[in-house]
Amino acid sequence: MTNLGNQEPTFHHSEEYTKTEGVFASQLASSYGLAPHKWQRDVLDDWLAVDDNGKLVHNYCVLEVPRQNGKTGVSDPRETWGLVQRGEHILHTAQEFQTAKKAFDRLRKKFGSKKNDPYADYPELNALVDHYTVSAGQMVLDLTNGAHIEFRTRGSNSDMGRGGTFDLVVIDEAQAYTEAQDAALAPLNSAAPHGSPQTILMGTPPLIHGDKGVVFYRSIQRFFDSPEAGSCMSLWGTDEIGDTTDLSRWYRTNPSLGYQLLEEALRKDAVTMSEDTFAREHLGYIQKKQTAIEYAIPAAAWDACKSEHTKPEGKTAYGVKFSADGSMVSLCGAVIPEEGPARISLIRSEGTGRGIRWLGDWLNNRYNKACCVVIDGRNGVDVLVERISDVWRMKGSVIRPSTKDMIAAVGNLTNAINEEAVTWYYGQEALRESAITATKRPIGGGWGFGGDNSTPIEACALALWGATNSKRDPNKSMRIG
Repeated sequence: MTNLGNQEPTFHHSEEYTKTEGVFASQLASSYGLAPHKWQRDVLDDWLAVDDNGKLVHNYCVLEVPRQNGKTGVSDPRETWGLVQRGEHILHTAQEFQTAKKAFDRLRKKFGSKKNDPYADYPELNALVDHYTVSAGQMVLDLTNGAHIEFRTRGSNSDMGRGGTFDLVVIDEAQAYTEAQDAALAPLNSAAPHGSPQTILMGTPPLIHGDKGVVFYRSIQRFFDSPEAGSCMSLWGTDEIGDTTDLSRWYRTNPSLGYQLLEEALRKDAVTMSEDTFAREHLGYIQKKQTAIEYAIPAAAWDACKSEHTKPEGKTAYGVKFSADGSMVSLCGAVIPEEGPARISLIRSEGTGRGIRWLGDWLNNRYNKACCVVIDGRNGVDVLVERISDVWRMKGSVIRPSTKDMIAAVGNLTNAINEEAVTWYYGQEALRESAITATKRPIGGGWGFGGDNSTPIEACALALWGATNSKRDPNKSMRIG
């Protein structure tokens, strides 16, 4: 007999209700070839529970389930029902563009690609289409009954969504949802056009990095501690890492395992992932109380240093940081102008699986533009230094920092950030992510940057330290890259 995933959540909370439109939403989805599993039907029942006046019982809903189990298989029927039968105005946001587009494409496949689409699979749905609007980062469908749905990416723009008014706000990839994004999006259904607002957060177990995941984690904790009225949650997971090879735990925490989710896929990940990562991604592992992490750079201090101005001219240095296992390398630059704050920039961050020839060539082409390049790491450094030594001949132009130097470089950068004596270009989100998630790592009686994504900010620290301390200045008018 084939094993099938557990359809009952590990933890469930909802208000008591006797009526729900969820059963009709499930039937509608089934009629269009997208029949929900039992667990998805049960979640829909909670989300579409109504009182005697047809108002939604739950205005705040949380769904936490491991990866690839089919969260969209719940949100899509909910949104389709809201559009067709409730005439709602809906905002569906995701952290990544591909996630938002996937949800939009699934909906568009049912409604047809355009108004009066002769090739629409379901003419009765296509007859409801008024028009589509598709632009960068935003995908919109308007129906003839007045219903409206937008699919957007959140990015780091805390102003996104301001001014809109919606009945339903869906926060996809809630494990990456930030407090700044919540401040912008939470009020959007305060004046819901149909007088029955609902917010849905759905995602995998959050791992807090900087301000990412804080809202989702806090929301889940409230259900454990003291659920608020008008809220519901369905969660599949565990509060311990435990035996990650135990198949019974796989099926207990993955409701769609044995359906579209394949056991072979989890077997592969069990080999390649660390135990804690596998437990979080595939067993729904979430700590009841998450240990506080000491971050090196406060997000507010980092954001205060962002600038929209082009990079200045001045004394330039480059920093190169290899990850501890040598699998990643980051290249950054720093410029110290004659007047005004210094500027740091992430130039490139790459895996080393295909070699580092590009890095050696890039640096060799810029020898006459920089005072020095500072290179740090355990693996890859010797190879890089050998490849550039014939070009970077001047004494002191290639620096391999000591532990004391690394401590000084980190201290120099963090002090500059706290005093707003350095800027970074506001569009460099990869650098921001590295900066605000870097932790304090004890080294040599001091501390450096640590964490899974620290190489970009470490490379910036090296570049700024090099530009600050190098006596060499080959060009009075130099630029990064």
